[in-house]
Amino acid sequence: MKNVKVKPGLVKNLFSLSIVMLNDWDLLTETKNNVKILKIKKGDIEYEFDQKVSKNANGGYLMGMQMEPTKSEETKMKKNHKN
Repeated sequence: MKNVKVKPGLVKNLFSLSIVMLNDWDLLTETKNNVKILKIKKGDIEYEFDQKVSKNANGGYLMGMQMEPTKSEETKMKKNHKN
């Protein structure tokens, strides 16, 4: 994805849906077990925001997902922490 910023050390990383749309990703919703899930998709790549992280007073909520780094990302992170 282009035009994103990474802030190492944050407990949670924020994800801008407007940047997703600017980068030609599709925003989708799906209902699983009576729970709405937000998805982003581009070609064969798809991510599901399937976890409610927090809720606000207006009934809205912050969605999240669990992501596991690939081996190449882990290697880059280890190199960056050594420098």
